[in-house]
Amino acid sequence: MHYYGKSTDSPVVTPAAYRDHSHGYTQSQLINHTSGSVHTGTSLNFLEPGGSVAPHVHSFEVGIYILEGEVILGLGDRAYALVAGDYAAIKVGTPHSWSNVSSTPARWLRMAAPQPKPEGKERDTFFFKSGTAGFVKAGIAAAQGKPLSAGIAEGDLLGHFDVSEIPPVDQRTSAIAAAPGVFLKWMIDEKFGARHHRLLFIEYQPGVGIPLHDHTFEESYFILSGEIEAVMDGQRYLAKAGDVLWTSVGCVHSFTNIGTEPVRWIETFAPQPPAENVFRFMAEWEKKAKEIEG
Repeated sequence: MHYYGKSTDSPVVTPAAYRDHSHGYTQSQLINHTSGSVHTGTSLNFLEPGGSVAPHVHSFEVGIYILEGEVILGLGDRAYALVAGDYAAIKVGTPHSWSNVSSTPARWLRMAAPQPKPEGKERDTFFFKSGTAGFVKAGIAAAQGKPLSAGIAEGDLLGHFDVSEIPPVDQRTSAIAAAPGVFLKWMIDEKFGARHHRLLFIEYQPGVGIPLHDHTFEESYFILSGEIEAVMDGQRYLAKAGDVLWTSVGCVHSFTNIGTEPVRWIETFAPQPPAENVFRFMAEWEKKAKEIEG
């Protein structure tokens, strides 16, 4: 099973759970149960200037990557001013808030795992009542924060990565043995401190591809720039900036950069991969079959 679509096709709305606890905050659902997924909740999130989301917790884990603008993320009694290229993992049950005190809109990609419940089902997002002690007093989002360069408190899971940090081609080692020319930056994974998902940055050079394979986990892909030919369950798609794709457990898929420029995207895994045999390449197993069967 798989999915391909354009992010602009998804409605931008304020989810029901947030309507009484936010201002200027909206989401565009990219991957959820309507896509066929059971593990992945990928969305674009938007916060207008002056907007905010009151302190709350989730019963799912969240990974975020800032695409544009500036936003303040409150975590407990701490707050960080995040800019494009910053990322964070928010573990299950961690109190947090959002605010935008800048003059420009903010936009970020959000990955949620386990997949959030559809509206009308059991609740999985909970807001603090007014008067709660500490940073959540009166349910107010943090109004100022420090940049990541000023230091990150122990236990907080934040970092930064953008295209300026991609090493030159002649100074890289291939991230995937079966696909030389692929650059991969792990941002959020189990080593980082996440427990339910991974979030990574990938670049394919022109002409580079990864052969047909599948996984024991779901993947979603949000294209940042360039164009790539995707083959999923035998069907071909040409994905460009702003497009989103998703592959289910067992979906046989491949990607090839057929353009003249590097193609870059943010990719998610849910649940986290096994410790061994992460990729199952079709060609390798066909070769092994010939050796075994004669």
